Amino acid sequence: MKIAVVASPANASSAGSVMVMLEASGNDTIGLKFNDSWKNETHDRIESLLSGTSHLLCVVDSHDSAAAWLSYVIGLARGRELPLLIFSVDPAWRPGPWLADLQVFYALDELVGYYAVERDAWSLKEARRRAKASLLELGISWHSESLSQCVRDGDTKAVALFLDSGFPPDARDKSGVPIVCLATRSRHRSIVELLLDRGANVDAQSDDRGYSPLMDAAQQGDASLLELVLDRGADPNLISKDGQTALILAVGRSDAPVVERLLASGADPDFADKLGLSAMKYAKLFNNQKIVEAFASA
Repeated sequence: MKIAVVASPANASSAGSVMVMLEASGNDTIGLKFNDSWKNETHDRIESLLSGTSHLLCVVDSHDSAAAWLSYVIGLARGRELPLLIFSVDPAWRPGPWLADLQVFYALDELVGYYAVERDAWSLKEARRRAKASLLELGISWHSESLSQCVRDGDTKAVALFLDSGFPPDARDKSGVPIVCLATRSRHRSIVELLLDRGANVDAQSDDRGYSPLMDAAQQGDASLLELVLDRGADPNLISKDGQTALILAVGRSDAPVVERLLASGADPDFADKLGLSAMKYAKLFNNQKIVEAFASA
């Protein structure tokens, strides 16, 4: 963030003090003094002096209310859509009606505090803008289905850019499947880790089958992803739309290692699905002796 501090010659000293305080608090500043010869400067020259600035601050007193330079600078800021503030060195000064929409500060510490908050908000906005631009440079459209496709494709870099640009880690595709579930179903561990690191709900359930990432990992038989989501606190006893748990899904695949890991994490072997069958009963029905023994040991 770079603040252009603008003042008349009479307030140049005050503007310098403001710049010192702003820079001490971590802001980058540039000072512009509008003396009597400013009208001789071209518009392009003044524009070039403001190049790279993100905010504009006018330091004024009661003598500046009708000053031509102030009208010009404010019009310029509004035209460029630069965030604009006024700092008055005169406690008695009040803005005219044409300045009623501008925020005026009279205390330097309040001004510095405002810019501290504004810097955080601006930095976030700028980071999102850069991430969006990077996606477009990669030829990737900035919309939710593009994000979902990048998740399915395992494009970790693009997914990180989508998150940096403002998309939430709990975003869903058009079918209502959380992207963390899409990543699990596609077996892209790096993206699952990225989404969980950014705050995705490890127990988010899809609108299609009601599966959580843990259920998807169990369905895939992916022990690595199963271990990852369990380590991140996944609930082993969530129920899908058909009333099944991750443990029942693992038994259905005859996946003894996954069954053993789920049991060790607290999965309930006696919970019955909509057919009235539990994981234990399915194991006996399928006559999988290794899994039956795992239940007995648990």
